[in-house]
Amino acid sequence: MKPILKFSVCALSLVIAAYGTAAYMVGAHTASAQTQSQAQSTPQPPLPGPPAPEQVQPWNLPPPPPGIGPVTLFADIHDQPQGKFLEGGAFDNDGNFWFVAIDSGWVSYLTPEGKLVPGFNCNPPPGTPGPACEPQGTRWHDGKLYLTTRHLGILVYDPQTKKVSSLVSTFHNELFKGPNDLDFDAEGNLYFTDPWGTGPGPDAADKAGAVYQYSKDGILRRIISTGSFPNGIAVSPDDSTLAVADYAANRMLYYSFLKGPRPACSECANDPSHTTFFFATTGSYNPGNGGPDGIHYDVHGNLWAACGIGGVIEYDPRGFIVGYVPLPNGDAAATNFAFGGENNQYIYMEGAVSGTVYKFKAPYPGLIGPGGVRRTAQH
Repeated sequence: MKPILKFSVCALSLVIAAYGTAAYMVGAHTASAQTQSQAQSTPQPPLPGPPAPEQVQPWNLPPPPPGIGPVTLFADIHDQPQGKFLEGGAFDNDGNFWFVAIDSGWVSYLTPEGKLVPGFNCNPPPGTPGPACEPQGTRWHDGKLYLTTRHLGILVYDPQTKKVSSLVSTFHNELFKGPNDLDFDAEGNLYFTDPWGTGPGPDAADKAGAVYQYSKDGILRRIISTGSFPNGIAVSPDDSTLAVADYAANRMLYYSFLKGPRPACSECANDPSHTTFFFATTGSYNPGNGGPDGIHYDVHGNLWAACGIGGVIEYDPRGFIVGYVPLPNGDAAATNFAFGGENNQYIYMEGAVSGTVYKFKAPYPGLIGPGGVRRTAQH
């Protein structure tokens, strides 16, 4: 009988222990429910609103470059037909800032005082059949304004006769894909980008972006056909490098012209036509999801780029990002800009959507001066 009694005592102990555990769990659950009830009855403080756009500095962008002046509003033309999605940017010999409005077809300028003066409209007159012009890049050269357009190729405006003429609109009897931006080298050869997807060009099977050279002798050549979306374009101060802003890849591309022997190639030939490249390199990816658009060099070889993240980035000659200047009004579409003003040392950058132009003093003068004249490189 003793073993039976021992078993009964053990069983009773287990029952008591189980009851105590169950009672503890019920009590704990009740206390937890009461705590949750009290927490739910306490109102939460409201979430703070987002900071103003001008207070936001993206995490992985550097501060403004050293040596720049304050950013000030130069002109606000958002309520004018000439202010519908700004692009381009070039100063004439009188200090006027020429630009375009993609949506309305206007090519206009702002006087040194910021007054808007409509120039001409490259769209067909109302009721006239024909494609819209959709102008984009601008460059002055030899007293004339050169324009890239999405649907009409390269146009040339003569301010003396007020006439607009076509320079080139096809390559091998095929329409361009949508010419975007342009620049001239020291010899007077014209370079322009032709990304897929903005103009009437080839079908969707051909999505490669191209760069063309229209030589000073009037010969059109396709010199690059591997870009994803070549946008801005600029020739370096020493006339040895062609920089191309690849918007879709969100980085800069650098093409070195074949200009004779160099340390890495003692037997390299010299191609004075600037249609052969010694080497091509890609720069670091830019932060954010808006790629580089219009680009310009300064006289020290620093490259500046308007970016789709809402400002202008400066790269040093090695391709490193030196600094970033945001548009004060938070416009994310910084499409283009130009050097101008006193000593050609002010950058006039465009907020495409907001129809605004801001300016600030840069550390060094721009390479392209009034009238498109290339200034002397400085070291």
